[in-house]
Amino acid sequence: MIKKLLLISAIASSALYATNGVNMIGTSTISRSMGGTGVAHYESGVSAIHKNPALLANSKKDEFEIDVTYFSAGVSSTIYDEMPLNTMTTSNSRHNPYTGDSTSHIDTSVIPTMGYVAHIDDKMNFGISMIGAAGMGVDYVGQPDLRKMKTSMMLMKIIPALSYAATENVNFGVAPVLGLGSLSINYDDDITKRNAAGEKVQSTREGLFGTQIGGDTLVPALGYELGMEVKVFDNLRVGIAYNSSLKYTYSKIANFEQFGVDGMVYTLEDFLQTTQNDSLENYVGDPDGLTDALAGYIGDTAAGVVSSIISAGTTSIAQSLERAKPTDANLDDLTMQQPWEMAIGFTYDPMKNMTLTADYRYIAWGDAEGYGDFGWSNQHVFALGFELRRKNLSLRGGYNYAATPMPTDEGRFGIGLVDMQDHIIFEQAVQMLNTVGFPAISETHFTFGFGYDFTENFELDMAFVFSPLEEYTSNGYLVPDILLFELYQYEYKTEMEQFTASMGVTYRW
Repeated sequence: MIKKLLLISAIASSALYATNGVNMIGTSTISRSMGGTGVAHYESGVSAIHKNPALLANSKKDEFEIDVTYFSAGVSSTIYDEMPLNTMTTSNSRHNPYTGDSTSHIDTSVIPTMGYVAHIDDKMNFGISMIGAAGMGVDYVGQPDLRKMKTSMMLMKIIPALSYAATENVNFGVAPVLGLGSLSINYDDDITKRNAAGEKVQSTREGLFGTQIGGDTLVPALGYELGMEVKVFDNLRVGIAYNSSLKYTYSKIANFEQFGVDGMVYTLEDFLQTTQNDSLENYVGDPDGLTDALAGYIGDTAAGVVSSIISAGTTSIAQSLERAKPTDANLDDLTMQQPWEMAIGFTYDPMKNMTLTADYRYIAWGDAEGYGDFGWSNQHVFALGFELRRKNLSLRGGYNYAATPMPTDEGRFGIGLVDMQDHIIFEQAVQMLNTVGFPAISETHFTFGFGYDFTENFELDMAFVFSPLEEYTSNGYLVPDILLFELYQYEYKTEMEQFTASMGVTYRW
């Protein structure tokens, strides 16, 4: 049962395209309906455990909560790439922009979250929750122009928490965090394997719990949360919370050599073998001969650029080909560290039946290993929420905004080199992985919902989140502006919109 819950929670979160970077804006139904706020507003045990464990002190009864979230996201990417070497077996994106829709690659569309709070005494409360915290994924398998990109990131947390009411107006909280993450990147062709039509077969990865989703294991990471809540006045509360980073090192994720010079050698060797019955080995020490051999296919300028890059390599053609093969032995590890976060929140009750909330959250993507390597920047998250209560009914709404942490990738020199955790890859490859593979581009979210108390102990809540269409573009060129114009330009563009609906039930006793 636990294994099944972990699988559903993790796999479902991989398609969230999640919101603030890859993080969900709220972990409980009430929080999601109020713009993801909750650093200073006690909504439920699940939200308090994740947003600010000090808020658990506001629970006066034991409670159990379960939430489920249904999501629907539309994602499409467009590629235009004038460099023939990148699309030798397909011509769509060489001459006209090619657009493809990402297809769902999960078996469920529901994300469960559960939590339990125990009222120990007047000073202390204990809680524990399991939440789907973040995720992202795309599936362009069968679309060569989009590099057959298939990605999946899944992050969940198991959090026990303890709160302490130091005084009547000041509460503290602490929570150790067990993070569980899974990551896969699948994009490569195996030139040694072909189907009956002679087409290259895309390599596969063993997925989570025997599926084709995510990596083959859940990688653990340890961290902690700290929180404080202060009642300034009877109708004004302030909360402060800190979440530590969680460091995940995923094994055998991708062959990053394929994103650099070795990958260029590998692609060119495949082209020469399949179209000309030729080999790069015939041009060792003869860059001019290689340029002449390629010129008729990719043009004089491109042929010269490719020939000079390959000729400048520090190792032999055979070594480059061996390193670039999509074999298990060549798959590299990748560390993706979920960043530390600092948040401050305010809750104000202007009247007895109304509550206003406001949160500010700082997420240090740029300081985190992995995200920093991909050029992400630190993120400022602003969230507002309100709740109106009338008898047993509560009406809620909110707004959440955070500019994408992904870099501004305009006018890049595509064959510039980037150090990706000790692997030297092209700048264009980083842009492609960001824009097509992990498009964390959602910025604006409008939220609303309601709650109804059927009895003193039983509550039902609903939340709806809409993120309107967002667009992100990265582009560059491969031949510099030495002739007053840039040659072999490329552009990646991704569009996304999302809608989620959540339902939560809470029972107190």
